Amino acid sequence: MKKTIAVLLTCLIVYQLYVSRTPALTQSISLKEVSVHQGDLVLINKQTKIQQDPRNLSAVAKQVSETSVEPDVLLEDHVATALHRMMQRAKKVGIDHFRINSAYRSGKLQQALYEEYGADFALPAGHSEHQTGLSVDIGSTRGKMKQSKEGRWLAKHAHQFGFIIRYPKGKESVTGISFEPWHIRYVGLPHSVKMYEENWVLEEYLNYLKQEHTYQIQTAGHTYFVQYSKHRALKIPDTPVFYVSGTNTKGFIVTSRLQK
Repeated sequence: MKKTIAVLLTCLIVYQLYVSRTPALTQSISLKEVSVHQGDLVLINKQTKIQQDPRNLSAVAKQVSETSVEPDVLLEDHVATALHRMMQRAKKVGIDHFRINSAYRSGKLQQALYEEYGADFALPAGHSEHQTGLSVDIGSTRGKMKQSKEGRWLAKHAHQFGFIIRYPKGKESVTGISFEPWHIRYVGLPHSVKMYEENWVLEEYLNYLKQEHTYQIQTAGHTYFVQYSKHRALKIPDTPVFYVSGTNTKGFIVTSRLQK
């Protein structure tokens, strides 16, 4: 028995060393300056304004046909696909009374909402995540989200599909927004997993990256190496699969999926 435990502990230590080691940075890439305003990790809040409109919007109704969806609801195409996968997974465990209330909004519509409802209920044009095509308001046909099965399931599982609860309870002093269990933001894997594990909102996650610059994580069967850089020319691991996102301020985040 003691021998078995010793073997397991040795395997665990070796695994942790493998996951935490920094890969060789041998591939050179050059980023466009405009990239700082593009990507799944752009920060949009009261202080930081959107600089680039979404480019690949698609109708959510075509992706999530089993869910109650308001007319003309649009999201970035890859976000709509991820939303569809998430809704399908929820349905398999009997959670299928979602209502997609709102997603992409034009600057004109956002400003109209701000003028109609005021600063307590809406953000002015340019400062709402809904203008990115990365955020969606999800409700339940069975009650309020913070009390419904749908709301509880999303809070526990959304990160597995690249989503976060953008304005969680207890983070109002960081986000500047009251608790909104219905407001879901896509940031992609592995970022959503890291944020969920550390109980971070997007502002906190970006601050962490600016301080630490890199980290490595394993999730969903893949190992990822995440880098933050202020420079457009940088070296990354030798891999054909990597993703670039700006922060919408002064930095870039490169996510490399390491080869096995």
